Amino acid sequence: TPTLRNVELRGPYMHDGSESTLEDTVRYYNKGGDVKRPSLDLHIKPLNLTDPEMNDLCEFMKTLTGREKPFEITALPR
Repeated sequence: TPTLRNVELRGPYMHDGSESTLEDTVRYYNKGGDVKRPSLDLHIKPLNLTDPEMNDLCEFMKTLTGREKPFEITALPR
């Protein structure tokens, strides 16, 4: 399972890139995935989050995006 660090920058999402935004991905999971897919695990259920809750979740995940600090590669002594 990949980390959530910088998840905002890692789209498109899902194994096949089918969800283009973080918000689309949260909506996908909120409805319980692709309910028409016969291989969907029986334990996968809709989350039933409200629109404000989904927005809050996305905003929280965006806070996990870091700023890359520039670094300098030092020369090795001869």
